[in-house]
Amino acid sequence: MITIPTAQSVQLSLTLIQASLPATTRLVVPIALWLAGFLCLLNIALAIFFRRNPPLEIVSYVLVVGIELVIFILALMANIGTLSRLPFYLPPSLPINQAEIVAALAIGIGLFPAAYWHRINVSELPKRIAEDGKTMKDREDSVHVRTGKPSEWMN
Repeated sequence: MITIPTAQSVQLSLTLIQASLPATTRLVVPIALWLAGFLCLLNIALAIFFRRNPPLEIVSYVLVVGIELVIFILALMANIGTLSRLPFYLPPSLPINQAEIVAALAIGIGLFPAAYWHRINVSELPKRIAEDGKTMKDREDSVHVRTGKPSEWMN
């Protein structure tokens, strides 16, 4: 006889699996899930926005999208309960668990291409700030604020 699980029994089993996970894992896995999804979309948007840049930059965005997609799928599987353990071993004496490592990797890998390709040199920063200040001052010279009643200058 074949029995089909009901939605209530599936929800109960998911609750039991999630209850067996440590409290920090139950908190970190959904954060890693949302973060990996957001960074995946961010890198897709950056690849589209900077599509005229060198091909190596576009390839790095696409490669990171693939890695973030794998992290997203792992976090999703851990969140819904089909994956109760992550596929790498850590000694039990460590103060962090696999979910926290995956969340940190998701942040680092997801933000790496944008930080690498659009970095600035710290020694150039004062020069760039001065240039921006000069540009803003030039714009202020060309803008004239009208004073007086609106009826004087409105048609």
